Amino acid sequence: MDETLMRTFRETARLLHITRAAEALGYAQSSVTAQIRKLEAEYGVPLFERSGRGIRLTPGGRQLLAFADRFLDLAEESKQAVSAESAGSLRIGTIESMAAFVLPPYVRRMKEAFPQTELLLQTSGEDELLQGVLQGEYDAALFLERKCSDPDLVTIPLWEEPLVLVARPDHPLADAAEVVPGDFAGHAWVAPERSCAYRGALAGLLADCGVRPQISCELGSVEAIKRCVLHGLGMALLPRCAVEAELAGGQLRALPFSQPELRLYVLLVYPAGRWVSRALEGFIAMMRESAATS
Repeated sequence: MDETLMRTFRETARLLHITRAAEALGYAQSSVTAQIRKLEAEYGVPLFERSGRGIRLTPGGRQLLAFADRFLDLAEESKQAVSAESAGSLRIGTIESMAAFVLPPYVRRMKEAFPQTELLLQTSGEDELLQGVLQGEYDAALFLERKCSDPDLVTIPLWEEPLVLVARPDHPLADAAEVVPGDFAGHAWVAPERSCAYRGALAGLLADCGVRPQISCELGSVEAIKRCVLHGLGMALLPRCAVEAELAGGQLRALPFSQPELRLYVLLVYPAGRWVSRALEGFIAMMRESAATS
């Protein structure tokens, strides 16, 4: 089996479109077509057939895809097993708050345990992270969510991450006995971007209560949100890990906003049914250990 041909075949089978597969692989369309024809000649059967504007796998193509997945996983495993120098990289996708306030100590421990593995930590939104894992852009992802039930992913709930409504100590609600959803109609909310899980959780709660929030600004950065709150532009709901320092230093105050519906968990996800590298095994074990002791 030719690894290059198999990778081209698997990408074409995933996208079911010759042109898109060529773009994803960085090949000319004619090169992808030639590689598919070469495979079809080797196996003596057509692997794809026309379907509307695209293509679909033939029965022989579906059977070969299962072998291609196993072959490419085994090829990668052999590279890592034969030579430590070819340990490759471990790509972890996560959200900004996790990258900034949770993961740095674990990244350091991983670099000590696997010094020849290049560890790449990249941030994105929750939806993009899930797609990135499914499409092979990330080996695993960590993010905040209520649940994840995709059958193509292994999902490990690690721990509940408390959400805290924060404001400046001189905010009108700073000394309130209780903050209720209706208060968001009369007091400005510094909101995360719409794809954010805790933005969605709070927006859903307010909608259920019939509250139209007063949004002062909408930002994609946790640090930018905190700076706006510190400058008196409103209150913000953020993971506690992101505001621990400001709460301890007195720059921000946690408002008495207790809503059982606003429960989010740190989830670790990686592709189901695929070979797991030693580095990824080590990362998963480290995060499980942290969850058990936290």
